Amino acid sequence: MILALDCGNTMIKVGVYEGKTLKSHFKIRSDRNKSYDEYAIMFKNYISEKIDGAIISSVVPILTDICVLIIKNLYDVEPLIVGKGIKTKMSIKIDNPSELGSDMLCGAIGAFSKYNEPLLVADLGTATKIYVVDKNKSFIGGIITAGMESSLKGLVGSTSLLHEVSFNLPSKIICKNTKDCIQSGIINSQIFAIKEFAKEMEKELGYSLKKVISGGFSEVIKEKLPEFDYIEHVVLDGLVEVYYANK
Repeated sequence: MILALDCGNTMIKVGVYEGKTLKSHFKIRSDRNKSYDEYAIMFKNYISEKIDGAIISSVVPILTDICVLIIKNLYDVEPLIVGKGIKTKMSIKIDNPSELGSDMLCGAIGAFSKYNEPLLVADLGTATKIYVVDKNKSFIGGIITAGMESSLKGLVGSTSLLHEVSFNLPSKIICKNTKDCIQSGIINSQIFAIKEFAKEMEKELGYSLKKVISGGFSEVIKEKLPEFDYIEHVVLDGLVEVYYANK
C-alpha cells in the first residue's frame, strides 16, 4: 500500500492506494499548533494497512516535517517529497519552476494521467487555482485568486453588520436577504470566473481544453459547471503517479 499526503493550508488530505487505485482516504484539519503526538494518533486511528511507500506534497513546511516523522516512525518508510530532483514526466514551462506549488503540479499530473490530452484544472481550496497542461504535455501556468472561504472572511472581517454564513448556493441570483445575498455573490462569482477564465484560456491557446474541477469547495458548484469533469482526489492521484515515476 502507498500513502499519499497533500498538506495544504486548510486540510491535510491522505489517501491509501493499492497500486494506483484509491482504497481509503481521510482529511485532517491543518493546525500548526497541533503536536506530533496528536497527529500521530489520528494516523493510527485511520490507517490499519501495512504501508510500503509514501509520498508528500506540501505547501506548509512545518506540516511536512511532522508528516515525515509520522511516516518514518509509524510505518518504517522514507517518504518521497515532491520538489527539486523528483521525476514527474511533465515539463514545466513557467518563468520560475521553483515557484510552482507541488499541489498544482500534482493536480495537473493526476488529471493528465486520466485523460492524456490538453486540459485545465480548476482547484477550489483555500485559494482558487486554475492551471493548464498544453498539447505538448507541459505545465504552462494559470491563475490564482481568492477562494470562497477567503472571500467570505475578507467580506465579513471588513463589514461589521455582516455575519459569517455557510456555503449553500441559493436557487436564484437575485436574493432577498443578507445571508442569501452573500452566498449568491461569493459562490456565483466563483462559477462565473471559472467559466470566463476557461473561455479566455482556450482563446489564448487557440484550441479546446478538457476541463476538470476538484478541491474541497468544488462540491458546492460542480453541478453548475456540467462542462467540467469532477475528480475528487486529483492531487492524490497525481502524487501516486509521481511516486511510481520515481520508483
